[in-house]
Amino acid sequence: MMRRLAALAILLLTIYLGASYVVYDKLSRVVHGGGEHAANTPANFTIPDGEWKGFDCRPFHADHFERVRFRSRQSGIMLAGFYFPGDSGMPAVVVTHGISESKGDPAVLVPAGMLHRAGFSVLMPDLRNHGDSDVDDGRTTIGNREYLDVLGAWDWLRAARKLAPGRVGLYGISLGAGTTLIAFAEEPRVPATFVDSPYSNLKTIIREELVREHYPAILADGALLMARLVGHVDLLAHSPAAAVTQSRGRPIYVVHGLEDERIAFHHSKDLEALARRTGARLTAWFPAGTGHVDAALKLPAEYATRLTGFFRESLAGP
Repeated sequence: MMRRLAALAILLLTIYLGASYVVYDKLSRVVHGGGEHAANTPANFTIPDGEWKGFDCRPFHADHFERVRFRSRQSGIMLAGFYFPGDSGMPAVVVTHGISESKGDPAVLVPAGMLHRAGFSVLMPDLRNHGDSDVDDGRTTIGNREYLDVLGAWDWLRAARKLAPGRVGLYGISLGAGTTLIAFAEEPRVPATFVDSPYSNLKTIIREELVREHYPAILADGALLMARLVGHVDLLAHSPAAAVTQSRGRPIYVVHGLEDERIAFHHSKDLEALARRTGARLTAWFPAGTGHVDAALKLPAEYATRLTGFFRESLAGP
């Protein structure tokens, strides 16, 4: 009897671990090369299909831009990016895309164009394993390694464009939002960050992603184990919520659509509640009638006013 129970336990454990690997392998893989948006540039991009087909992107085009390459803060990783210089004496912002996207995604090119139209310099990196940047293992670490890419972009603006730390802010959407919050927490010299549709808790977002993809949530712990064994990464090592607890008076702006079906709205509400408890300087905007990272497309005038106003005020230091 005991042998049968032991054999059954081993069988169930093998099935669980096998299923956990399948889940981890599928959900961690990212699309390299930029996909359908690979040909987009700041000077020429459109939204060809989907809900936003016909959105006029022309007001957000930036005619003068450079293709640049620079180092991640992780040794051995080279990143690609678009850089477009702003007005003389103006600050700069790093603008970071979402998962399996790139610097060519209209969802980041539109807010980048808003910033540039207001005079800011903009650097749009491709995170590792995305766009034209280096591939390490072709997997996302939901910000745990990618935050070093964001900080590599921040370093490049300071070194190559001779900007003081207090003059370079961070902006990100979706995966790029969570990654940007981690970068903000890890680098205390970053003066301010603005994020759209972030996640706040990595274990929670992993469980929610499993459910969204119709996998049992019970596989979350197994997927985390596979990340350690296969990807050699602890997916819980860093937390976007640490941006709030480690902000030390630095301002954070969070946008999240009330109808977001990709990253649950509660993540930003949780950040707001944490800020209230800790006294952090967090401003939240939860526009009704908007979903995942589409507030800039549905409410472009208000979005631009909030975005550029935030960075004008928070990057005004010497």
